[in-house]
Amino acid sequence: MRITLILNPKSGRGKSIASAQKLEPALIQRGHQVEICEMTESSETLESAMIDSDRAIVVGGDGTVHHLLTLLSKTQTPFYHFGTGTANLISHEFGMSKNPERVVQDLESICNPIQIDLPRCNGHPFLIMLSIGLDASVIHRFEESRSLSGGYRAYIKPVIRELFNPRPARYLFEQVSNDTLSPKPKKGTLVLSNLKSYGGHFNPSPEALPTDGKLNAVSLPGSTTVQQLINFGLLRCRLNPFEKQRQCESNFRITATDLPVFVQVDGEKASMIKGLEDGKLMPKNSMTISVENEHVQVLSRTPL
Repeated sequence: MRITLILNPKSGRGKSIASAQKLEPALIQRGHQVEICEMTESSETLESAMIDSDRAIVVGGDGTVHHLLTLLSKTQTPFYHFGTGTANLISHEFGMSKNPERVVQDLESICNPIQIDLPRCNGHPFLIMLSIGLDASVIHRFEESRSLSGGYRAYIKPVIRELFNPRPARYLFEQVSNDTLSPKPKKGTLVLSNLKSYGGHFNPSPEALPTDGKLNAVSLPGSTTVQQLINFGLLRCRLNPFEKQRQCESNFRITATDLPVFVQVDGEKASMIKGLEDGKLMPKNSMTISVENEHVQVLSRTPL
């Protein structure tokens, strides 16, 4: 097989480079043709490499996959995520290994990739989830004060800042297909999930299915630190009273009411989404999240 290794050299503080150096000889030893590309290369170079490949291995974090979604959708190259980031939700969701020998076995044994829905927010693709509210605010604080420390330890300071100065979302939420309903203003956190997995194993939508053409929307109500701590504590203990109120649809609209709403997508500050200002949905503005007939090909080891 022709395999493209797409490497994010900044991921995992050097782990991605070391991982690629182990993967390449393991693949060559099995007779595969390997081409290594870095994320810093032009989109034309990456696209050309993927088009000519039977498989792509993305070596990096969830954000690395996120930034490749447009190309993965365009080329329809089946991909495997070798997670070197913090959460690695994509590799966790699809049972992807970080052992080079096991990765080679998976590439050779998984013959039928799975078509995974590719939702969009204001035209921008994402794979895992989109959320607004306190968890998105933590992501914004994290990206604005990114340090050299790795793993979940890097989130300690942003979480503490959020606890003492919470920034919940104040918003209207509606199904685009049902304009007869008048949405009521809400406060708190809203998560729209395409995958089951969520950072820290909180998993607000454990029933999410990325092949059904829909997103699972779960609201975690509350505007105070105590309320949100209780909400996420319940999720962490796998007690999910919010699942009863979930909405499962293909098209949603979110409108900020009187304050800016912090938005995160696939674990990153949503500064790349059109219509937002530095990753924030401004008052009286709306954004549309939808699942159309668009997919990426995933080499999954786990049944969905």
